[in-house]
Amino acid sequence: MLRRLIALTLALAPPASAATICDAVWRDAPRARDLPLRIRLPDGSGKVPAVFWSPGLGGTRTGGEAWARAWAAAGFAVIQLEHPGSDAAVYAGTATPEERRARVMAAASGPQLIARAADVSFIADELERRPTEGACALSRIDRDRLALAGHSMGAWTVQAIAGQRFGPDGIGPTLIDRRFRAFIAFSPNANPASNPAAAFGQIGRPFLAITGTQDGVPLSGDPALRESALAQRTRIFTGLPADGRKAIAVFAGATHMMFAGNLRDTSPLATHVHTSSIALTTAWLRHWLLNDPAAERTLAKPPLASADSWQRK
Repeated sequence: MLRRLIALTLALAPPASAATICDAVWRDAPRARDLPLRIRLPDGSGKVPAVFWSPGLGGTRTGGEAWARAWAAAGFAVIQLEHPGSDAAVYAGTATPEERRARVMAAASGPQLIARAADVSFIADELERRPTEGACALSRIDRDRLALAGHSMGAWTVQAIAGQRFGPDGIGPTLIDRRFRAFIAFSPNANPASNPAAAFGQIGRPFLAITGTQDGVPLSGDPALRESALAQRTRIFTGLPADGRKAIAVFAGATHMMFAGNLRDTSPLATHVHTSSIALTTAWLRHWLLNDPAAERTLAKPPLASADSWQRK
């Protein structure tokens, strides 16, 4: 069944576009911060919408490769970010379990989330100042049609930029950047101590959450922590406003790293998650950034297995 569904999903995919890849490091001088990024720009001469990608904890600018390739092939510029302080350096070198845990806790912290959100806004700022980067003509990027996607801690970054309010009562500040018109959060996060409606009820832009029934905390042997994480992945959807622009897909059996967008896992389930997520996210982007009527038809009847779930509100 999964193989037939995968074949159908691939058949429905839009024709692929070639893309130019440009790697760069952009300096945010006021923050003394060097930001590695990878730009994928579809070949051509016309304006194109863009998707920013924020990786999970330990991720680099090569993360989210499956998603980046697919979105670029569908005609979107893709900018893959790397966030110093919560990138691969967290896991580099030798360390005792206690030292490793301390590194992870420091990286997965509020100050690092604030730094990540500032990274996203800085890159958006730079698109206005830089007409080119290597062989990539950045002037072709339509800055009025930007989307942001991310996985795990990258999803937390997405939530922050989309307008999540922090604190148990949702009365704290936001890190919102209104230049982004649509959002995709793979393995989203909701603080168990917060009120979902207070935290997420002010997110007005289109927001798609994607998770799985086995999407727990990676590298954790604590069953209670794992079960708590699974509940929080879907809890965010309950707090989002029912404005016709919110959706959630839950893949049966899918684990946390299946949503990171890496190409190493070629199991039938991972392949299904990848192909269906590509179809869903591409349709989401085309619907909200390009007003494509064919995309709405995909969203109305997405290519999911019978055990998967799909909700819109």
